[in-house]
Amino acid sequence: MAAGKYQESYSSRFPNCKYQVFLSFRGEDTRKNFTDHLYTALVQAGIHTFRDDNEIRKGENIDVELQKAIQQSKISIIVFSKDYASSRWCLDELVMIMERKRNADCIVLPVFYDVDPSQVGRQTGSFSAAFVEHEKSFNEEMERVNGWRIALKEVADLAGMVLGDGYEAPLVQSIVEKVLKNLDKKMFHVPLHFIGRDPLVQYINSWLQDGSHGVAIALLYGIGGVGKTAIAKSVYNQNSYKFEGKSFLSNFRSKDIVFLQRQLLSDILKKTVDGINDEDEGILKIKDALCCRRTLIVLDDVDKRDQFNAIIGMQNWLCKGSKIIVTTRNKGLFSANDIEWIRYKVEPLDIKKSLELFSWNAFVQADPVDGFVEASLRIVHHCNGLPLALRVIGSSLSGKGREIWESALQQMEVIPNFKVQEILRISYDFLDGDYPKNLFLDITCFFNGMDVDDAVRILDGLDKGARFGIDNLIDRCLVEINSDQRLWMHQLVRDMGREIARQESLKCQRIWRHEDAFTVLKGTTDAENLRGLTIDMHALMEDNYAKVVCTDSMVRHRLNFFQQWLSDFSYGGKLQTGQTSLFPILSTDAFRKMTDVKFLELNYTNFHGSFEHFPKNLIWLCWHGLPLSSIPNNVCLEKLVVLDLSRSCLVDAWKGKLFLPKLKVLDLRDSHDLIRTPDFSGLSSLEKLILEDCIRLVQIHESIGDLQRLLILNLKNCTSLMELPEEMSTLNSLQELVLDGCSNLDSLNMELEHHQGRNFLQSNGVVASTSYITSLPLKLFFPSRFSARKMLRCTSFALPRSVTRLDLSGTTMCSLPESIKDLGLLDFLFLRNCKMLQALPELPSHLRVLDVSFCYSLQRLANLSRWTASEGCDQLFEFQDRIKQELIQKLDSHVFRVMERVSAQLQSSRFKITFIDGIFNVVVYVFDEDEKLRGFHEEGEEDKWLIQNEFVDNFSFKIPSPPPAHRICGFNMFTRFSVTSEYSRYDAFHIEIRNNTSGRYLLRQASIFPIIYAPGVREFQSLMHMKLFVGDPTFDNGDDVSISVLPHDPAIQIKAIGVQWLHEEEGKNDDIQSKDEVINAHNSSDDDDDDDAAHVAKVEIASRIFRNYYCALHGNIGWWYFAKKGLKLILI
Repeated sequence: MAAGKYQESYSSRFPNCKYQVFLSFRGEDTRKNFTDHLYTALVQAGIHTFRDDNEIRKGENIDVELQKAIQQSKISIIVFSKDYASSRWCLDELVMIMERKRNADCIVLPVFYDVDPSQVGRQTGSFSAAFVEHEKSFNEEMERVNGWRIALKEVADLAGMVLGDGYEAPLVQSIVEKVLKNLDKKMFHVPLHFIGRDPLVQYINSWLQDGSHGVAIALLYGIGGVGKTAIAKSVYNQNSYKFEGKSFLSNFRSKDIVFLQRQLLSDILKKTVDGINDEDEGILKIKDALCCRRTLIVLDDVDKRDQFNAIIGMQNWLCKGSKIIVTTRNKGLFSANDIEWIRYKVEPLDIKKSLELFSWNAFVQADPVDGFVEASLRIVHHCNGLPLALRVIGSSLSGKGREIWESALQQMEVIPNFKVQEILRISYDFLDGDYPKNLFLDITCFFNGMDVDDAVRILDGLDKGARFGIDNLIDRCLVEINSDQRLWMHQLVRDMGREIARQESLKCQRIWRHEDAFTVLKGTTDAENLRGLTIDMHALMEDNYAKVVCTDSMVRHRLNFFQQWLSDFSYGGKLQTGQTSLFPILSTDAFRKMTDVKFLELNYTNFHGSFEHFPKNLIWLCWHGLPLSSIPNNVCLEKLVVLDLSRSCLVDAWKGKLFLPKLKVLDLRDSHDLIRTPDFSGLSSLEKLILEDCIRLVQIHESIGDLQRLLILNLKNCTSLMELPEEMSTLNSLQELVLDGCSNLDSLNMELEHHQGRNFLQSNGVVASTSYITSLPLKLFFPSRFSARKMLRCTSFALPRSVTRLDLSGTTMCSLPESIKDLGLLDFLFLRNCKMLQALPELPSHLRVLDVSFCYSLQRLANLSRWTASEGCDQLFEFQDRIKQELIQKLDSHVFRVMERVSAQLQSSRFKITFIDGIFNVVVYVFDEDEKLRGFHEEGEEDKWLIQNEFVDNFSFKIPSPPPAHRICGFNMFTRFSVTSEYSRYDAFHIEIRNNTSGRYLLRQASIFPIIYAPGVREFQSLMHMKLFVGDPTFDNGDDVSISVLPHDPAIQIKAIGVQWLHEEEGKNDDIQSKDEVINAHNSSDDDDDDDAAHVAKVEIASRIFRNYYCALHGNIGWWYFAKKGLKLILI
């Protein structure tokens, strides 16, 4: 049936009703437990519920507001508890509810929480004791007392809900379901324990309540089972009644388009629509239906853009104020310049919320029961924040004993949960064609966690276009690229992919389990269809209870029962002990059957025999701990793209010339026996050569000059290397050179001016800090151990004009050449710890970042960059004076008084100021109790502030009356908050000030970032000063206002909020009155600069501030970070 018919039904049944449910309860008994849980569940189900939040009532009679709420409610839920009858207000509510039931078509639902219905009806037990007291107190109002008794008798005879010995959670769910049924309203089931999603739901609610014709489409995306549909249902339930038309089209991808068009029109038009013959006809009818109605439409699980187009068509079809919510696993459903839309990624839950959700499903309480904590944590880590998995696995283990739990834990890693896998697999099944599916399975089995560039090189070795394919998988929420630029996928998605690979192993075999790989390498299993295999003998031995003891020269293993299992696979029936380990030695005959294998990872394996039949079609070979001293000459690796032989026993990588025409990456790091590099002349395509920690390396072969495509050369910690070959000067493509830790490198014969590369890296030993060559580090030419003659030879180098990033940190230079201003592409200039640097010449005008921190001798800066860092430079008076003048020019007197209160009265060690778009904000970093901004209001103004000291979800209040002939034109807002270690320095949150009377709201970004979590910082305190501008909502006397923080990120914990409304006299549009002083709200020197007295006052305050503080970081967009003199900033 269409949603419109439901709407008509309950609207006609309950005329003139403002609320759907009225909650009657004894506050002292159930306000903070059962009733709170019930109220939350009702609201999350979209049921408009009245709950009286007054803890203490005054007077003899029910408030008028409560009387209205009872009369205007469709359903009354009465929660009977032991002390319900002791409250005369509860009994008066009951009488009024029962009178309404007798005289109107309303529903009463009694809930017997911890009492029996017979106690209520007969007034026995605690109810009897309560009436003894009532008869004493109301001996002259016995008619009132008798009315209470009659009402109790009537309500006890109704069909109600009894808790008894049951659990509260199922009772709450049953009540919600019964309410929905009685309302006869089309509502959607939302999980009872909808944990960790309230912030996002509230954020979307705010967007939905914005009636403007701005962004009309919201995209909720994320992996399967993460909760997108549940969030959409909750939002729909809570908001659908506010729209003229509404429709929720679920399971979108699996339904016929014409069917969906009919359902949408039936819902919007509130009548059955059958006459649609094809998609085009449906689109035209939908256009006509949407253009004249404010509608809310949810399209759940959309996979492709043409599906969306067939339902919504063009965005300009929508009536003003209409909203569309789309849930999808396809992040790339809409292109950037396609239509106006906003996008929310639904993330997995954090550990705390995951454990809570799992516990509710497994134990029917918020925490694990004793004895199951460790097992619960193991399961929670396995589920990795996926709500679907937490619910399914938790419910399956509910009420089960320890043996069942242990069995489930053992099977979990091997046998994925079918229901969870079924949901996750949908994303895989809807990939177009074999290529993206094979790409996904290859990453799942072999490349999860690998550097994305290396993975692209390998996968391009099979079929070009791997990066495009990976981006498609990212859009489908199957793969991510983490902050380290490595491929990453959710553990359960990985398990799903591996299960698919296992099922398809007959036509294409991917082996990732070490035990299975070992069986294949034994040679008894068919490997003709083998695409890839990975084994790590270290991991295999550890997984089977082998204790590993590592020394410099060998790895010894003390084996228990696993030794017997391995012995029949080993050479000669015995485990071979030698230089490398007690690992079994396998036969190279196993390679004969691997005729078409593409990927091999053979970490810490040992083979005997000829490598003549080693696979010839390999694209990727990873063999950590290779026990050979050199690669055999009869190995054919002509198709190899990436060769990783880290931690090998190689002395010479190979003898003579090895022809590897497609090889792009050669990784020999930690090969401690490597003395010299091999002949590189056969490696014409090599792009990346890693020799890091090859501590015995003394010679680099001169053929390195043949590597004209080489981009990266990493020689970090090659401590025996004493010189670089002259041929390196011809490496014209080199972008990055790492020499960190090359402590014996005596000479640099390279003519570096030929290099056009980027990211030319140098550090410790030769250079003390990281630098880049499009960013050429001049320190490369001034190492402290070089002779004066060598230094003269090196200083003749001409800095390339292509330089974009220049790091000269830690050098002994006294000045920079004047010509530095001609570096037209220079964006970043780092001069940290240049303790002899005294002055800087004119710098490029477009320079983005200048860092002169701890340049203690620096006295002069010719010009500033967009961002200038000057930590420790509290004696850089010219710079500090410039900052002082900038503040005096930009900020008004009121702001200066706030700054003085922070700096002089509190002596805070660090604070930040922003002044952007006319909004001033000061943030204090609190390290101890003495730094708290207790007096954020000025003396005598305490009564002008509205304060909530224990902020929960929002701060609601009514605006008090302003002075006569004054109107509200701005506000001051105080916020006290903290952040946890999960907070990202770039995560933004917003303050929403909503005028519930007018329905409009103001959203302002809280200017507290970039900051990072620092253990020493207890909390942050922010004071915002803002004027209302044209187009902003108006606020008037008596308006109902609420303040909330969006999104409600658990990493940001709001502790207190206060607001002071600022007023201006009629006709004085530019002035804000506060404490009898005119405060100019413009961000320039308009009127205050003309007022000599105000200007002098600001100068005096600024001088006092700069007496104790210095500006450690300045951004010319309106950011200033201050620290006490002698302190580092440490917070960015």
